[in-house]
Amino acid sequence: MAPVLSEEEAALDPYAILEVNSDATDKDIQRSYRKKSLKCHPDRNPSPEAAIQFRQISVSLEILLNPNKRTYVDTKLENDRKKRERYAEMDKKRKDMVDALNAREEEAKRFKSNQQERRKQEAEEEAIKDAGRRLLEEAQKRAMAAASAAAKPPQPPVSPTSTPSSTNPNPNSQPDITPTDLTLILTFPPSSSSSSSSEMLQSTLQTKYGPIAHLMLTDPPANKKKKGKKAVVEFQKGNWGGCWACWKDSETGKGVEEGIKVKWAGGDVPSWVGWAERQRRAQTNEHTNDKENGHSGVNTQPNGHTVPLPGSFNSAPSFGSAPDFSTNGGTTMSDLLSAHARTKEEKRKNDHFESMTLLRMRQLERERMEAKIREEEGEE
Repeated sequence: MAPVLSEEEAALDPYAILEVNSDATDKDIQRSYRKKSLKCHPDRNPSPEAAIQFRQISVSLEILLNPNKRTYVDTKLENDRKKRERYAEMDKKRKDMVDALNAREEEAKRFKSNQQERRKQEAEEEAIKDAGRRLLEEAQKRAMAAASAAAKPPQPPVSPTSTPSSTNPNPNSQPDITPTDLTLILTFPPSSSSSSSSEMLQSTLQTKYGPIAHLMLTDPPANKKKKGKKAVVEFQKGNWGGCWACWKDSETGKGVEEGIKVKWAGGDVPSWVGWAERQRRAQTNEHTNDKENGHSGVNTQPNGHTVPLPGSFNSAPSFGSAPDFSTNGGTTMSDLLSAHARTKEEKRKNDHFESMTLLRMRQLERERMEAKIREEEGEE
């Protein structure tokens, strides 16, 4: 069976060439043909392009005026339209599949990132727990050492001929200094170079301020990249001078690095800071007075005897005025030693109880401090 359209006719879209709709009538088609032929008729436009265009509109007119050919063209165009719709639907499904794949990939990336962040937080919490565990072990060792020292046999009683001033408490004596009182929280600027590692920071601080018992360095939260690191520094027991110097240097800008903020772990300034400043002033005044008055440690009395000045230990005390225990209301040396032993035992029990109580209080205080630091970092 011969094809309905020739090869030349099959290559054309008569509706598009004549610029008419598929439901156009024969009159509409002929009117459009006459309008276009006026522009490209060989008698009016001798150019080769016009001749080609005139041939196309002539063939298109012949196709649309032939019912069989027009029906074939309409069927072909309808099939092409349906085919394009199917392709468009397939493209939409394909696009939806690609979008779903991208969404799953993004979800997988978020899940992986959340896992990494959670592992990092768990590692930080584990480091804090390890630091607290080490602090607790150190405190237990110190408590056991204190209990062992208290359990030693009592020392011989002090001679009753000692000067009365030795039994009077010194108003300028050193107050009790707990580990929390020797703990500082250092906040470093984001560009800090000295806080790159705990070992480097501890070495720098120990070189400048003396022994450090414990140091814990924490990174800022992941969503707070502009914040600097924080370090919890506990100075060695007895190194209150280094702790005081570190705190003072932060106020005067002479610390290990500019921009470091220092605050006390307990929140308020400990009471021993005032005592340390009084001691520093007293030493300065004493040094000045020594220069002005000389360093003589004795005072000559009118009877020719010498007695030590306050604070001087150049002369030994005399035992000629020692009391007679045999006539002291029937009290003997054995009674005094027994009473002293009982007092020593009671003091040892009290010291042990206080040590265990202080150990528990210190553990609770460190847990509170760690929770407070984590809360502050979360709020920042």
